[in-house]
Amino acid sequence: MNETWNEMFAFMDRLGAVLDDMTAIQREKADAVLRDDLLAVDGCMKREQAITLSLRSMDQKRSKLLNALGLGDVAASSLPALCPPEKRAEAKAASEKLLQRFGVYRSAADAARTVLEVNLHQIEKIIETRSDGVSETGSGLADIRA
Repeated sequence: MNETWNEMFAFMDRLGAVLDDMTAIQREKADAVLRDDLLAVDGCMKREQAITLSLRSMDQKRSKLLNALGLGDVAASSLPALCPPEKRAEAKAASEKLLQRFGVYRSAADAARTVLEVNLHQIEKIIETRSDGVSETGSGLADIRA
């Protein structure tokens, strides 16, 4: 059983590393948006999608580990209270580290989303401003068919 707990702690560390990668991507994406670098934003989004696919398999691994430990679907923060007394300190440290990494990721993701939303709002305003002067042809260009 102790070996399974060690596997769980190693898994939590790997998940934390993935969150660190996602955090870096969120920061890159926000910077790319601020630079109006659509290719870089697209590249970040593709990397996010690839990581999201790996997270699905990691979730299956987490579920298997929890089942092997005789636990249901419990949150990482609950692990210290549910593990054997000799593993509690390690479980607490692993849980806190993972939750801290998740918090950093959420902050970076929220910041990136805000930058994207602001940029999209600015684009919408530009489109509205330009469409106010559109001719009856709808293209904003002179009608030269006459």
